[in-house]
Amino acid sequence: MNSRKVIFLSFAIVCLFLSSTSFVLAMDSGEVVSFDLKIAYMITALISFALLVGYCGLVKNRKLIFVLLFTAVFIVNVGYVFLASSTVVSEALLANRISYLGAVFLPLFMLLIIMDVVNVRFHPIAILAMICCSVVIYFIAASPGYNTLYYEEVKLVFVNGGAKLVKDYGPFHKVYYYYLFSYYCMMIGLVIYSWFKKINRLSTLPWHLLVVILGNIIVWLLGQVFKFDFEFLSISYIVTEFYLFSIYNMLDDYQKAYSPNLTNADLALQDAALLVFDETNLPDLKSIISVWPQVAQLTSREVEVFNKLIMNHKRKEIAEELCVSENTVKKHVSNIFSKLDISSRNELIKMIAKVVQEL
Repeated sequence: MNSRKVIFLSFAIVCLFLSSTSFVLAMDSGEVVSFDLKIAYMITALISFALLVGYCGLVKNRKLIFVLLFTAVFIVNVGYVFLASSTVVSEALLANRISYLGAVFLPLFMLLIIMDVVNVRFHPIAILAMICCSVVIYFIAASPGYNTLYYEEVKLVFVNGGAKLVKDYGPFHKVYYYYLFSYYCMMIGLVIYSWFKKINRLSTLPWHLLVVILGNIIVWLLGQVFKFDFEFLSISYIVTEFYLFSIYNMLDDYQKAYSPNLTNADLALQDAALLVFDETNLPDLKSIISVWPQVAQLTSREVEVFNKLIMNHKRKEIAEELCVSENTVKKHVSNIFSKLDISSRNELIKMIAKVVQEL
């Protein structure tokens, strides 16, 4: 793991600690110790914002899906802050819509991250269908104030230094339950599938993912049963983004050591104890072509990448040296392997070693 990720994870751990103890920091100083909702939500919102900025600023190889996840958590917590600060029902309903904007899309982002972690791909049409479904669910959840389908009746009460909506659920509220149930079932299904199919050799991975999924389910269920004044999901979501990021990086570090599921391009750039050439002993291209004619098919740019591979340069190093993106390097590597009819750097090095012997 690079130093930037270490710094971000350290920062995230501090934020996680502050988030989990926000109820302590938000206590009043009076004789009766009570929970200040507004301050507590402000703390979780600031922490989620700090994590979003920290991820975008400190992590170099950012993933769009993680940016979306961190943004969604921040939006949820901003909605809670506005809700706790509301003075009339209309303000509270607007805050509720803001919170749902993040909450509705969170399961989708979690699912996409878990799909990436367990190396499972859905058809693009299926992904588009899920996005459309999330949009529809959001409009249903945002409808209170315009109709009584989601909430039949709402009223604003003030408790522990903040406002809270008391709701009588309408018939469409069950749709949101089914929506969450479907996503969590898909997440658990993916974990079980990867477990039995042994998609990833990191044996503890399914357990880590189950902790994330079941943790959110338990916190949500407790909130439904006990009706806490404070939405503990605001903390649960922060824990979730931190845990998912940690799992992703743990898997990334593991795959750098070994993973059978990497693409050919990734395999080519994997660290290995192989025969390595440098500028001083790099075979001449014409000599290589004389023994290995397929090399003549490579373009000038592919030849540059080809030489870097032989010298055991990593994808990031090649990208920096050639002033291109890592994805571009990956495409070049795939093309090289296809033209040379090989599938890994091992084969490439063996062929070059054979060429050197014959020269």
